[in-house]
Parts: sequence; structure tokens; C-alpha cells
Amino acid sequence: MSADPVSVRLAGERDLDDLTDLWERAARTSHGFMSDDDFAEAHPYLRDALLPSMDVWVAEDDTGRPIGLAGVRGPHLELLYVEPAVHGTGIGTLLLDHVRPTSVEVYAGNTHGLGFYTAHGFRRLRTHTTDAFGRPFPVVHLVRDAP
Repeated sequence: MSADPVSVRLAGERDLDDLTDLWERAARTSHGFMSDDDFAEAHPYLRDALLPSMDVWVAEDDTGRPIGLAGVRGPHLELLYVEPAVHGTGIGTLLLDHVRPTSVEVYAGNTHGLGFYTAHGFRRLRTHTTDAFGRPFPVVHLVRDAP
């Protein structure tokens, strides 16, 4: 865990721009298979449709700056991203422990994410050959028992 205090709170509409930008910075480090066009298309969808459709929790540092986010719909983790500068400091685990999901889908090309979820008790259930948008990016569906 980071030595600096971190708090977790429910995100609001005022957070959407900052969280969408955080998502893009983090996703660019783990989603090397996506093109600039993919990110340009996803950015407004994430901000205007996806984030508002779920419960989103934000981890903030002691200055109030968002350094991680986790979005859930019931027991399903829709997304979890951490500011690249604080990867490996426990922020992802803090958020995962906070939202306590039992399922998640991860791009097969995101080997770091797959390792993270496996280390937290998730196991592969199935793999889809395309993502939710029909793009040729395989997605792995992972599940775990309720923590």
C-alpha cells in the first residue's frame, strides 16, 4: 500500500472528466493492442454512457487527486484502472477489496490485469473472441467466490 493516505469514495458527475482521463492514461499502458482511433472512440463513450451507468468508486490521494477508479454493476466489475505513476502501490487491491466483485472481463492482451485478478482469487470461466463492440480483441471472463 502507498505510504500516503488514500481515501475511497463514490464518484459523482463532477468526476467524469478526471476519471475518463485517468482511464485513458492507465489503459494506454495495459492495452497496447488498441489504436489511437480506438481510444478516441472509447473516450466519449466512457464519459457519457458507461461511467454514468454504473457505481463508480474513486481512490484519491491526500490532495484529493483521483489515482484509481473501479466501476461495478452488482457483483460484476466493469472496470478497474489505476494511475500509472502509482501502479504496484496497492491502490488496485484497495479498490478491489472495496467493491468485492465476483466476476470481471479482461482483454486477453492485458496480461498484467489477468495476473492481478488471478492473484486475487479469480479463475478463467471462458474466453470470447471479440469484445463488447465486436472488435477482434479477445476477452477473458473471470469469476471467483464471494470474498
